[in-house]
Amino acid sequence: MEYKIPLYIQLKQLILERIADGEYLPGEKIPSEREMAATYKINRMTVKNAVNSLVEDGILYKEKNVGVFVCKKKANRLYTFRNKEKEGEVESSFSAKIQLSGQSIESEVLEKGMVNNRKYVEYKLGLDEGESAYALHRLRKVNRETISLEYCYVPAKFFPDIDDHNFEKASLYAYMEKQNHLPIVFEQKMIVEKARRPFMKPMGLKEDDYVYALEFIGKDAQGNIVEYTQSYLKCDYSIYQFLIESK
Repeated sequence: MEYKIPLYIQLKQLILERIADGEYLPGEKIPSEREMAATYKINRMTVKNAVNSLVEDGILYKEKNVGVFVCKKKANRLYTFRNKEKEGEVESSFSAKIQLSGQSIESEVLEKGMVNNRKYVEYKLGLDEGESAYALHRLRKVNRETISLEYCYVPAKFFPDIDDHNFEKASLYAYMEKQNHLPIVFEQKMIVEKARRPFMKPMGLKEDDYVYALEFIGKDAQGNIVEYTQSYLKCDYSIYQFLIESK
């Protein structure tokens, strides 16, 4: 007797393929059980079995009364200063680790879309005059409390379908990786400054509060500049360590 693969396993494999292809990004919501049942002309119990199996495998996770999402990869951002001297390169490291273990991380998109004729953004991204950039401005939250404000810009030419994704849930870096333009080398600057009016209200800051003001430029494996971000981080949510090495 010929063995027939159960429908829920076929659907499970199909969802995995969608994730592998980048159609469903880490952190992004997948279609509902009702939507998938209608799309593939199967009953909702079959969909439920496939989704529950992927949840048990740690591929998907559920948020009550919200939906089902692709699990995010855990990662820590590493901040690095690079200095060059005439004879050879000298590199000094500056690392930061925000203590987020076991806490929920969310984003709230404030603004997004194409921007043109922003001379400063063109300069930072190494774009020709008149080239478009895509802007993504987000509040980052831990346990529903805002900890940072990010103004991110990427070259539109490398990410033609970027506006199709919801980066309140989806991982921007996972999307960039799928487009073969993941930033892997960073040039960064950081200062501590007093809170200014443009970001006091969205971040819930007071006039005597201070923030870490970070600026970084990310390059992909081919050396293309693929990200320019200005980030303002509450000082009481981060620990910075300096590592100085001498030969």
